[in-house]
Amino acid sequence: MTSLKCSAHNCCYNKNSLCSRGAISVEGADARYADDTACESFRDQEECAVKNSADPCCGCETINIDCKAHNCTYNEHCKCTAASINVSGDNAIGVIVDTIYKKFIVKTPQEN
Repeated sequence: MTSLKCSAHNCCYNKNSLCSRGAISVEGADARYADDTACESFRDQEECAVKNSADPCCGCETINIDCKAHNCTYNEHCKCTAASINVSGDNAIGVIVDTIYKKFIVKTPQEN
């Protein structure tokens, strides 16, 4: 599993910069850069207000990541194999594209 740090503090799954969702999805099928990707699992705190009051989950240091960024060298069969990633987006006010999958290295032609 991948170590994940998250700075999207307005995401309802963010617990002390860790993700409490259990698994996330990263979008960006045609991405060539980290800025072309996003955490598809992002949900604004307002969307999850009722869930959070009933579910005091803790954030996890490691997480399973389904990845649609096919050009990323860490994508193996739609799973992230990077040792660690950072999801950023301090100002992600309900805009999923503001939560960016920061570790992204484009595959070389021989890796495709």
